[in-house]
Amino acid sequence: MNYTQVQNKKEEWLKVLGKGMVTLPKKWREELGIAAGDIVRAKREGNTVVLEPQEMRTAPYRVYSNAEIDEFLQEDKLSDDISKKVQDNLVSST
Repeated sequence: MNYTQVQNKKEEWLKVLGKGMVTLPKKWREELGIAAGDIVRAKREGNTVVLEPQEMRTAPYRVYSNAEIDEFLQEDKLSDDISKKVQDNLVSST
């Protein structure tokens, strides 16, 4: 099978880079409507990896404001009594 036959079958040889990254060919990204920052679904089917473009254009997670993060940190802060007990236990265990 020569390179032209591979191209006609919509196949490409892709090199796996650091952290498992691969680059989808520009033509494929254009044909599939995939742009930088888009979300794609990856699934494994046996020894095959399938990437599917998703309709959503935003990440499926929530971005918290600085005020919300500060509130979370305050809620997670240990009281002085508990902090002292933890410190005492750490010192006595060493």
